[in-house]
Amino acid sequence: MALRLKLLASELLLFSSVQLLALFVGFKLIKFEIAQFGAVQFQPVGESIISFLVAFAIATALILIFIKFIKLKFAYSALFAFMIFIGAGVVFSAFVPDLLAVGLAVALVAFRFFLPNVFTHNLAFFLAIAGVSAQLGTLIPVVAVIVLLVVLSVYDYVAVFKTTHMVTMFKEMSAKGALMGIIIPENLSGLSVPAHEVVKSKLEKRKSAKASPYVVLGGGDLAFPAVFAISALAQYGLVQALGVLFGSLAGILIIHYLFLRKAMALPALPPIAACSIIGFLISLFL
Repeated sequence: MALRLKLLASELLLFSSVQLLALFVGFKLIKFEIAQFGAVQFQPVGESIISFLVAFAIATALILIFIKFIKLKFAYSALFAFMIFIGAGVVFSAFVPDLLAVGLAVALVAFRFFLPNVFTHNLAFFLAIAGVSAQLGTLIPVVAVIVLLVVLSVYDYVAVFKTTHMVTMFKEMSAKGALMGIIIPENLSGLSVPAHEVVKSKLEKRKSAKASPYVVLGGGDLAFPAVFAISALAQYGLVQALGVLFGSLAGILIIHYLFLRKAMALPALPPIAACSIIGFLISLFL
């Protein structure tokens, strides 16, 4: 079995880029909260777990309803644009005044939709995920994040292999222009390819045995390790945050190997979550 090292290098580079950007934005938010309140204002552990799971369940149900009853493609594009605007706005506001941050977020959305190639899609999604992760990482304490990672890993497995509704959601959203993930090309030339062409090629069931030069990594697989790293940074320090980051990279290695063997939709969160938790635990002894 060929390891496809160029594709693996792209996966590691893009995944780590999202994590580091989220971590840096999280660091800025942590500094702001400490300056304002003397400490990061985490929610209680139990409240964090329950409120997140309830919000997650409601969001999943709403998306499934949205997919069933809303067929207008513009509605999906608008939803995707709103998500980019909110997440990127958090990132920009960590560096520039709020009004300018809003303008930059609007410009990013326009950039993504007027030049919809793989590069602009990934850039917009990077910033959106970094912003959302940074906010959540300063709200949810480490113990709650670990519990959520375990619960969501089980859910990810069931939703992909048993109920398959996760695959349905991903395919339906992607086909209508709201790809909730990053596109990882094996070659740099793939960055200039229109994003919808990549999505179309991934969704089509080809008879050809030729391997796809792209891998798609879902938003949750990017966001949850980033949330964990930022929470660890706020509660413990940089060593623990890096422990989570290096652990999650080990998870990417595992999912890459499994993808090459199976060449099918796989739940990426379980190995990423398990390895990030192990990385965090190891960092506590350093």
